[in-house]
Amino acid sequence: MRFESAMDQQRHNLKLLEAQSHNSMHETLFGSNWEAHAVKVYTHEVFFDFQEEVKFSVNACSVCGYTPPDSVTNFEVSIVEDANKRKRYVVEYNRRTMDARCTCKLFERKGILCNHIIWICSGKFKEILEKYIFRRWSKNALRNPVYDLNGNLLENYDLTGNSKFGMSRVWPEIYATVGMLKRKDEESDMREFVKLIKEFRENLELNPKPLTKEQELEVLLNCKAPKEIKFLPPKVSKNKGSGKRMVSSKNKAIMKAKKPKRLCAKCKRMSHHDKRNCPNEFAEHPPENQGDTSEEEEEGEEVENEE
Repeated sequence: MRFESAMDQQRHNLKLLEAQSHNSMHETLFGSNWEAHAVKVYTHEVFFDFQEEVKFSVNACSVCGYTPPDSVTNFEVSIVEDANKRKRYVVEYNRRTMDARCTCKLFERKGILCNHIIWICSGKFKEILEKYIFRRWSKNALRNPVYDLNGNLLENYDLTGNSKFGMSRVWPEIYATVGMLKRKDEESDMREFVKLIKEFRENLELNPKPLTKEQELEVLLNCKAPKEIKFLPPKVSKNKGSGKRMVSSKNKAIMKAKKPKRLCAKCKRMSHHDKRNCPNEFAEHPPENQGDTSEEEEEGEEVENEE
């Protein structure tokens, strides 16, 4: 399969993974209700991580302390001993709000329930609560409408049935069909499928529809352009030294040579310095050869000769 750009390759891989998540399920190993629910809602990669936590909850967790809930906060506290890490963790569960927290903070860091919470709460519910299933880890992450920063609906990704038929519906059907043909392994069916696709493509090539520049960008970005765009001109930033050109040492010498000379009150010489920045440290006893030119004057004369 030939791809025109890296974006097409990335979009193809995304649709392939999405189709695999919706049309295949991995085997559950531990007979847990939460594991059976996770294989239906999570993507493959996230399910493998969750399955590891289920394995540790079955093989390595045990309760070594318990505090019953009080009538005020409805919190029950359990101390779970993790034989795998050789540590003890505190799991707090609120019966009223059904919130669970663990001191290992795995859910806060990774978005997946830890084996300690699974060990305590798997017997309380048959399925994972919706509040503990992040949508970005679920199979339906791309099934909801997507909005841009200004709140405009990207219609091409809306799969609720209220928008136009987009590519997000086409790719899963293609991959699902290819997966079924691969499992069936019938050469005649594969040839028939390729023949149908080829005939449909040839019909499209016979009646090509020219695309405008805006439509070409929409195809490239795989989304519709918003009807109204509101933006403000960017603020002009002025950094330190902006707007100034660095002067070279040669140009500095030329500019210095063009300046008129003046008499220094300390060294009593005609030069480009004054009393405040006189290089002569012995101003009270100036050198005898006051009529001689200074080094700065000689440099200035050399620059003039070069010009």
